[in-house]
Amino acid sequence: MSDHITALEYEQEERKLTHIVQVMDKQMDSLRGTIGDQQQEIVEMKRHFWDEVSVDKEQLFETYVSIMQQAKDLANYERVQDHARRLLTKLDKHIGSPYFGRIDFREEYEVDKLPVTIGLMSVTDENGEHLVYDWRTPIASLFYDYAPGPVQYRTPMGVITGEMTLKRQYLIRNSKLEAVFDTGIQIGDDMLQDMLKRSADTKMKTIVSTIQREQNAIIRDDAHEVLIVQGAAGSGKTSAAMQRIAYLLYKYRESMHSEQVVLFSPNDLFNDYVSNILPELGESNMTQTTFQQYVDYRLRTTRQIEDVYDQAERLMNPTNEAVGQLERASARWKASESFMAVADTFVTSLMEEGIAFESLGTPKRTIITEEMLREHFYVTLADWSLPARMDKTREWIKSYLKEWAAKEVKRVYQRFLKQPNYIGSEEEMMQMSKKHVSKWVREMRRKAHTYSFIKWDAIYEQFNAHLPRWCEIALTSAASASAHNGSEQTNGSEERVAVSGLAGYAAAQVDPDAMPDASMVASMGEHTLARMNDGIIPYEDASVFLYIMESIEGFNTFNHIRQVVIDEAQDYSAFQYALLSRLFPRSKFTILGDWNQAIYESNRVGRVEMVQRMFPERKSTVIRLNKSYRSTKPISEFAHAILPDGEPAEPFNREGKPPVVHVVTEETRPQLVFERLQRLQEDGCQSIAILAKNEASSAQVYQLLSQKIDGLRRVTKHTQQFSVGSWVIPSYLAKGLEFDGVIIWDADQEHYGHERDRKLLYTVCTRALHELHLYAVGQPSPLLPAADVK
Repeated sequence: MSDHITALEYEQEERKLTHIVQVMDKQMDSLRGTIGDQQQEIVEMKRHFWDEVSVDKEQLFETYVSIMQQAKDLANYERVQDHARRLLTKLDKHIGSPYFGRIDFREEYEVDKLPVTIGLMSVTDENGEHLVYDWRTPIASLFYDYAPGPVQYRTPMGVITGEMTLKRQYLIRNSKLEAVFDTGIQIGDDMLQDMLKRSADTKMKTIVSTIQREQNAIIRDDAHEVLIVQGAAGSGKTSAAMQRIAYLLYKYRESMHSEQVVLFSPNDLFNDYVSNILPELGESNMTQTTFQQYVDYRLRTTRQIEDVYDQAERLMNPTNEAVGQLERASARWKASESFMAVADTFVTSLMEEGIAFESLGTPKRTIITEEMLREHFYVTLADWSLPARMDKTREWIKSYLKEWAAKEVKRVYQRFLKQPNYIGSEEEMMQMSKKHVSKWVREMRRKAHTYSFIKWDAIYEQFNAHLPRWCEIALTSAASASAHNGSEQTNGSEERVAVSGLAGYAAAQVDPDAMPDASMVASMGEHTLARMNDGIIPYEDASVFLYIMESIEGFNTFNHIRQVVIDEAQDYSAFQYALLSRLFPRSKFTILGDWNQAIYESNRVGRVEMVQRMFPERKSTVIRLNKSYRSTKPISEFAHAILPDGEPAEPFNREGKPPVVHVVTEETRPQLVFERLQRLQEDGCQSIAILAKNEASSAQVYQLLSQKIDGLRRVTKHTQQFSVGSWVIPSYLAKGLEFDGVIIWDADQEHYGHERDRKLLYTVCTRALHELHLYAVGQPSPLLPAADVK
């Protein structure tokens, strides 16, 4: 029994729980009966389907009507059965814990109060009276947003005001009441502490019972087209976003479905980690993908497209320091808003010249030459936009091929007629001629349809070959625009951005002081060309290349998508945001990030406000989650001391062991780490991560320890599923995951000795829920705060 309520109240609560469980159990029995009855009807209908249909050749229409009626009846039985099965599954899932909260609400000017019991699904009795309200109903928002006292909530009919006289939480397991808490504005710390002490699981869990007020603001916000969440590590931003989607699917269930929602996540491993959240909340899963998968699908190139993880390895381990400096500078600049203006300058130049064309024809003959394509594109269509020219050129090619095919069929037919050794009718020879010609026409029409008459790689090579030129033009244009806007003194900059869109926004962000000098720019272009000659599109170039390609041929769009969720938003570049904004023109966005974890050089939008500016024509807002719930207080304070100037983060008051820095030798480290992992397992840690900085170190650690540790597994960029146990993981692949215990393999000066390593070191430290141990060969990283050193 809880100390917060009287024995009589506790007994009343137990009776209420028993009644609700009995109602749910009775409903489940009824549903099982319905499913059985419907199944029997379905089997009987299928067995005797034709017995009910009279087949009469003289009355075909009547026969058709009879068949359609039988099919309709069968579909209705199957629909009822399917609905009953889904409801039975939900009841069975939630009967063990049918609710978690209660409020007593008295509406303004009313005498009686309304007890509102809140759970993951609505439960009503046989009279239609609500026993449990779904957590997504408007009145349930009071539970998350207010302490007892004056309250209000919004409904489709308007704002309802009144008084909350009671706010109560329950801990129910296996249909038994274990604890009851009366609480205030914050969801009770006792229950939250209980949740946070548990071990990490194979999948991220959604804890609806402990949603905090600031998280509820994220979940129920539907006034903004772009909702940006800056959340500290472990602040619950991903879980809140998934709950937000469940809420929106519930609120707009008549007009919005899960297939109209898409999640962009860092990798397939993370997709697997969050895959259970929506099903736990009773909703079908949404589409889950990565930006890399979209680039691989969309970009027209013959080269291999580097991914962000191969790029991270390349930047961590350059061939020499000079190359490393060049590649890091190139990666940062090619992710910037200034570089978008440079790309826009290049695209504008292609209006006059520069498109590289590919001739079309058969293996032995050229049918449409490059010169013909260039003449049509740059002379005939000179007054049209680039996407319009692309579309009209495609149609012109198809028209030209149609005329050519008609003439070619006649020519081939005449050739067949002159072959004395061919025996066949004239009709057969004509059919052979058409088949012969259509094979080549079909292939050329396919190339026209996919814009394969353009040499896309050659266009991007041209861009990099003359990179200093486009930079100079961009700087000149930006200076001219700035002077013009300054002299006019009319609209503010925000209004100009709204009018001109992202292209105008990018031009406005050109910073002459941040632009590399001409020599460095030329070296960047040459380095990209060298990598392309080796058959690779560098990761920092892939989004730029795609942006230029789609600016020419027209941006791809998915108009049916209603909601887009972007996780790890700090890892997206200006180009990626520009592409996503255009890819989903009718969608609302939920964008989640932690700028303390911006660990990649190439795709970093410096501040959360910059993301907001990437959607200039959409109403947006920023919500900050500063409280971290994942780690114990000592671990949180240790991690945040690594980033003294980072985004603020307040640790949740959960006590635990302080992090320990172990100074070791190369020879003793494997045995010491093995012994530490054993102790963590003995202390109850179910999931343990050994984090090495890069892929090579990760492979080495696995080789050293896999013979000693049963079931040790290794994560690579190809890993798609996560489970409890012990893992060896490269640092950058651990982001988004959490573990009971974390061992950092190489927390020394050699591996984390540069300022650019600071956010990566912070990120790996914040993966730990309960224990954090750092091993350093020689000198520990200078980025580490004071800690217990052994």
